[in-house]
Amino acid sequence: MMDDISTEGRDSVAGKDDIMKALQRWVTLLENDSTVAEQFEGFKKTFLIVVEDLDFSVQMIFDGTNKARLVEGSVSNPEMSLTIESDLLLGICNGEIDPMETFMMGDLKLSGNMADLQKLEVFMDLFDE
Repeated sequence: MMDDISTEGRDSVAGKDDIMKALQRWVTLLENDSTVAEQFEGFKKTFLIVVEDLDFSVQMIFDGTNKARLVEGSVSNPEMSLTIESDLLLGICNGEIDPMETFMMGDLKLSGNMADLQKLEVFMDLFDE
């Protein structure tokens, strides 16, 4: 069972370790859920996540074989990118915050092909039950 990462009651922003732990849950879902994995068959893209308040970037690299890996650091030309604050990212990962509402409020910025970005919705809805 995956650990829950809560943003409730935090006086400060989440740390890099919290971010990496939350994103690793996405990688694990891709590796362990065949329904999710099928959606990423042949998907060979880099998704850059920029966490502004931590001055931290991490790449989620999809290798085209229904797997992904996380690499700390930036890349100059990612196919997709998300710019967000740490508490919002953790809230989305935990299902505590609606990603669409966050986007509509302008609190997260996306770039890239919309069809590719829509594939990633499966991760953002992971704990939204």
